[in-house]
Amino acid sequence: MKFRRAIMDDMELITDWRWEVTKWIHEKGSDQWDDTGLTREEFQRRITRSIQAGETWLAFDDDGDPVGTIAVDLVPDAGLWTEEELDQCYIIHRMMVPRSHAGKGIGKSMVAFAEELARSDGRRLLVLDAWNTNTSLHGYYESLGFRYVRTVPNHWTPSATLFERPVTNFDPSARRQNKRVIPFIDEGRFTR
Repeated sequence: MKFRRAIMDDMELITDWRWEVTKWIHEKGSDQWDDTGLTREEFQRRITRSIQAGETWLAFDDDGDPVGTIAVDLVPDAGLWTEEELDQCYIIHRMMVPRSHAGKGIGKSMVAFAEELARSDGRRLLVLDAWNTNTSLHGYYESLGFRYVRTVPNHWTPSATLFERPVTNFDPSARRQNKRVIPFIDEGRFTR
């Protein structure tokens, strides 16, 4: 599998995948990304910022077809992670695989890629937040080596169940880029 940074021309593909995955999740009975979630416009605003920052990646199969996307960044939803946690991690966001490529280990490969990014930048953890009620997704992340950290009570986002995974072969002397946590103003999610 090969990876490249997403470009603005990838916006519609990534957005279409998000709504395709949403439909599939709903068909399975989950309320994740329901109508009180992000609007298409807000999702694209987030992707635009992430693409421009070089934090969104596309995965390609051996034939050169796009088969997934992942964002690896330091853009937490406020109130989920402590400053100490954020200082030693990269956050995984928007990991999606189109349904036509599901079940091929692409998610596992994308997490391995994120881990390599973290390792090369001297980060000891990969972290992510998951939709509170999507226990199937929680199990999936656990199958990829993540462990449950906590669920943030009374948080404004319904995606406040936190997981972390230690970076294997962590090297504290790895070159640490001067990256900082980027506060992100959520303009398009409706609170419950």
